[in-house]
Amino acid sequence: MKFRDIFSIIPESYRKRGMLVAASLFFRAILDFAGVVVFIPVLARVLEKEGDIVSVLPVAGAALAFILVKSMAVVWLTRYRSRFVYSLYGTLADTLLRTFTGKGLLFIRQSNSVDLANKVNAVTMTFISGVILSLLNVFSSVILLVIILTALFLYEPLPTLALVLVIGPFMFFYSYFVRNRMKSLGERENQARRDQVRSVFDLFRGYPEYYINHALEHQMEAFHSSIDEVADVRVRTESYSSASSGFMEITVMLSIILLMLLSVSSSWGLSMTFGIFALSAMKILPSVRSIVAGWQAVQTSMYSIDVLKEILAPADKGALRAMPPSAEYWGRHSAPNASGLDFTGSISLRSVSFRYDADSPEIFHDFSLEIRKGEYVGIKGHSGAGKTTLFNLLMGFYTPQKGGLYVDDEKITPDNVHLWQEKLGYVPQDVFLVSGTFVDNVAFGKSPDQADRRKIEHIFRKVGLWDWISTLPQGIDTRLAEAGNSISGGQKQRIGIARALYKGASVLFFDEATSSVDMKAESEINRFVTELSHEDESLTVIVIAHRQETLASCARIIDIDSVR
Repeated sequence: MKFRDIFSIIPESYRKRGMLVAASLFFRAILDFAGVVVFIPVLARVLEKEGDIVSVLPVAGAALAFILVKSMAVVWLTRYRSRFVYSLYGTLADTLLRTFTGKGLLFIRQSNSVDLANKVNAVTMTFISGVILSLLNVFSSVILLVIILTALFLYEPLPTLALVLVIGPFMFFYSYFVRNRMKSLGERENQARRDQVRSVFDLFRGYPEYYINHALEHQMEAFHSSIDEVADVRVRTESYSSASSGFMEITVMLSIILLMLLSVSSSWGLSMTFGIFALSAMKILPSVRSIVAGWQAVQTSMYSIDVLKEILAPADKGALRAMPPSAEYWGRHSAPNASGLDFTGSISLRSVSFRYDADSPEIFHDFSLEIRKGEYVGIKGHSGAGKTTLFNLLMGFYTPQKGGLYVDDEKITPDNVHLWQEKLGYVPQDVFLVSGTFVDNVAFGKSPDQADRRKIEHIFRKVGLWDWISTLPQGIDTRLAEAGNSISGGQKQRIGIARALYKGASVLFFDEATSSVDMKAESEINRFVTELSHEDESLTVIVIAHRQETLASCARIIDIDSVR
């Protein structure tokens, strides 16, 4: 068991709270033990006053009252444990999501989004429910089992030792037999579920391509293959669980036979001794079953420990050249020397060298570029020349191996990159739209009640969308289909521009923004962007385009092929 690894994954604040949870489990075990003990006076009274039920009722009533109080306390302790466990789940999931997003755009682009989502959601939940919760249940059951067996040993040592000698080997041999098998099954199920989600995600995302190329059935076969793998794992897992129940029943019968043989010599006689051991068995056998089931769940979920440990390990700063958000971006504390960032002169890349990793060729070598505030600049170059990479360097998403990005004369670093990005508007070839309303997509990152609806309407008029949106039944509160599939490419581009204008961006980046629209829409968008540039001389516009028509309005064109 990797207790040290488990401990390293849990945040320090939860480790302290975990001590209180452990104490609550001990207290619960005491209450459960007391719930057994309280029956003994009732049993003794029944055996002593056989046939006189009335004399037993006061003792039984007191025992019932105690059990009611004990049950309410157990419910409260269970809720306390559950709140701790699922609060830990929320914290770990949040930590993973921030870890992934904190690694920057380059990491996100080079990773599989389905795999990242699976780690944030499924793997974290597996760790919480399969490891942490199972270990807490095992710990609680072990405490109760130790307390009961200790009490029984003090009462009747010989039958208790016999009981331990029967139950102990069962737990050892069963655990030894299934340990590696359960761990392997857990890893297989995790991989199968990832493949299952990925096959569905790819099918929906690439539906036209799958349909046109008659590949739907092939993808469905991949989906069913993953389903069959999950089913096979579940069948095997449940088979092991059923086997444990069978072994447990055999153990119970052997225990009863031994108890009957050994209780004859008891000073209390067979009835009282057998009764006490039978009452204890009400807690012993469920505890043993809980220990075996919990241990089995931990073994099945062991893979999650390795996954989380790897993710939360200190990052290799040289592995990916991405500029992560600073701590101030997440609102944790103020970053040093990041009180403000002015843009009054120029944006510049100074002696920049950049490659994606140590084995790939350099995209830029000792490259310098300056764009003055208020310029309308076009960037062109052959496919693969590094135009989008240049954009990501200018927007502060990538960190060069040498040189740097400067705004005026201030170098952009992880501590102030968010201040620079607050000034930017970005309109890519395929504008990202959330599954929400027009308000949600323009006032990006704000709740509808925080959005300035008058400003949104004004901007929609400005970008030429209001005449259309105003005719919709719910106007700007109309919900868009997933990924904006219900609107045209030109309308998506205008929504992207509206988002940048609502933000009040002073620098607009257009990355092949008109390459997927028709000539008419392209012309209208180009004319609108040109008008924006003329209306606000402080607005800086940077455009990547292949078509000469898109670059025609630019005051300056940078040809990467000639300056790299």
